[in-house]
Amino acid sequence: MALRSNSCHVYVALLIALFFIINNASVTGSSGQSSESLSGLLPPYDELYYRGVRAYFMEEWERAAEFIEKSISTRETLLKTRRKCHDECLSAGDDRLSKLDALEGSLWDLWALDWIQVRAECVRFCMGRSVSPTGLLPVSSDIEYEFGTRNPYNFLQVTYYKLDKLQKAASAAHTFFVANPSHLEMRNNLEKYRRMTGMKDEAFQDREREHEKHWEMYDAAIQAESSSDWLKAVMKWGDCVNETLKQTEECRAQCVTASQVIPEEPDTVQGAYERAAALSLSLLSCKQTCVSLLSTRPGRVSAVEDFLPMQLEHLHIAQYKAGDLKGAVKTLRSLLLFYPTDSDSLSNLQLYTQNLEGDTDAQETGPLQEIAMYVSRALEEKRLLYFGMANLDFKFSDPDLWTPEDVVPESLRESWRAEKQLLHEKLKQGEKVEEVDDSGFYAGGPVPVVGVTITMDDQRLNGTNRVVLDGVLSQSECDRVMQLATVAASVGDGYRGRRSPHTPHEKFEGLTVLSALKLAQGGLVNQSDARLLHEIGETARVLMHSYFRSHSALYFSYTHLVCRSAIPGHQEGRSDLSHPVHVDNCILEPETRQCWREPPAFIHRDLSAVLYLNDGFEGGEFFFTDRDAKTVTANVKPTCGRLVGFTSGPVNPHGVTAITSGRRCALALWFTTKKHHRDMEREEAEAIWAADGHSVVKEEKDDGETPSNSARRGRSQVREKSKDRERVTGRRDEL
Repeated sequence: MALRSNSCHVYVALLIALFFIINNASVTGSSGQSSESLSGLLPPYDELYYRGVRAYFMEEWERAAEFIEKSISTRETLLKTRRKCHDECLSAGDDRLSKLDALEGSLWDLWALDWIQVRAECVRFCMGRSVSPTGLLPVSSDIEYEFGTRNPYNFLQVTYYKLDKLQKAASAAHTFFVANPSHLEMRNNLEKYRRMTGMKDEAFQDREREHEKHWEMYDAAIQAESSSDWLKAVMKWGDCVNETLKQTEECRAQCVTASQVIPEEPDTVQGAYERAAALSLSLLSCKQTCVSLLSTRPGRVSAVEDFLPMQLEHLHIAQYKAGDLKGAVKTLRSLLLFYPTDSDSLSNLQLYTQNLEGDTDAQETGPLQEIAMYVSRALEEKRLLYFGMANLDFKFSDPDLWTPEDVVPESLRESWRAEKQLLHEKLKQGEKVEEVDDSGFYAGGPVPVVGVTITMDDQRLNGTNRVVLDGVLSQSECDRVMQLATVAASVGDGYRGRRSPHTPHEKFEGLTVLSALKLAQGGLVNQSDARLLHEIGETARVLMHSYFRSHSALYFSYTHLVCRSAIPGHQEGRSDLSHPVHVDNCILEPETRQCWREPPAFIHRDLSAVLYLNDGFEGGEFFFTDRDAKTVTANVKPTCGRLVGFTSGPVNPHGVTAITSGRRCALALWFTTKKHHRDMEREEAEAIWAADGHSVVKEEKDDGETPSNSARRGRSQVREKSKDRERVTGRRDEL
């Protein structure tokens, strides 16, 4: 006889079965045996951690390191064991399922229970072979938080420092800092470690990177896109999608095999059905939570909305631009499983299929099988969870924006629509509201230098108070300054001689105007080249003062000739940036979209500019982002004589993509309206030139005066050395 048609009974039976599997998986460990007496079995990692922390506060550094390291490795082994047992037991009991359609009467529910108990026994036996009974017990939420925020590495970095194991201390510090990027003390510790003699770049590795590989691939895909390397972008986005799916399965397996505490609610009377329903819904909710966990970067508090659909969108565009139309169709059909009525996606699909005219197989290709299974499973889980919300008082927070309305019961739809509308409005407000720049500068003023043209303005750069100017330097001038950099720039200039202050994959060299002058006095470089370095800075100031309609005099805050070179043999698998996203006069906090104008930021900077000297290298593109430090709003490719100018505040976060081959040189300039923050090194150079009887090309303006129409280099003026010189020191922040 066929399986009974009353689906409600089937559902309840499976809930009861789930109740038993969770009970069977979690009660093991009630024997109370000591973990130390079970040789070869994993002890409870929380116990090891407590011992390590206790030793830490007693300043028993060797024991602290031993136990904290053991707690980390034991937890990692436990996670792998859970996944192994999940996979081994995935088909356990499946032979019972064939009997469900064959038996008469109501015995089907017993066979369903038999099936689930066989699987429970398999999980229990598998886990028991590797983990002690106490190791199977669930840990407290405090311990989960400690490991979730990587706090064990905070203890380890101090412990290893005390033990004079500096390489290990640096590694622990870096691992902690990845998940806690606003921890200023750890940032300072890392700077100290980097300056220590004998410290190797390999020490600064994220020990938890295995769990975050999808983010490495995501960053690599974004970089490939920004460089218009579409073949590489296709590969990287494909890797990112696959790794995200893999990590999702890892997370979901933990929900199934991890021990759970069965809640006791004395004030609530529940029967077996209700308890089984509550536990099974908790299991499904845990699996759905994996979406949020996987789409939240370490160190961030909020998830990237629509993380997997967004990857598919990037992938199909990259495939189209790389000429892989069949792949683009398959990926786009996968994306349409999430948003089947999206007009842009449907239009793109029509475009792709039209371009494939004559290739019927390619036109009719279906979605990726893994994505189809992912969506189908997610929809079924959501239906059960929303049913639990409507009828069993279960609380569930849907992690997805793409959930269709027909999954939601009628009784919940009105409130569901209202919540979804509020979320969409919040996202729109965060993404689309135009930033207000209260700096007092307004883009769009005249360009007073002959031969200089506006290539990109606010509209083309998708922002406020931004500009790209071309023709600021001739090719011969670029060549002269490049030669000056080759001869005179020193490694780590401005960063206490650190060869690679921003990334271990690149060498950093710099030169100031004063340093160039002193080298010229010693006959090491041409005096005319040192003066040219000074003059082109003056040209940049004229342009910035005029185009941004400065309301007062504009002073140099700092000028730095900067070259970044890719280090051969250190580029494979690279996913970092040449210069991370930042704001020039405040500390950017991407997760809250705030920018704190306080030290150690250079709060006196008002306008920023980068004047490029060359091309012919790979990567190294300048880019603007939204305040989330992720959404790229514009890219600028360097070339000789091109200047990027912008206000230095929170409306203009920016960074530089990785330089993977060659050498990129540019003159970085910052300007201020505050006279006491002017660049005293530059003025010292001007005073030396004046004392030697040389004129100095300058464009000096009184407060409130607008620049007059000038010749290419402005007017010459000899300026006396300032008597109220005030040196401003601090770390540099090159662009």
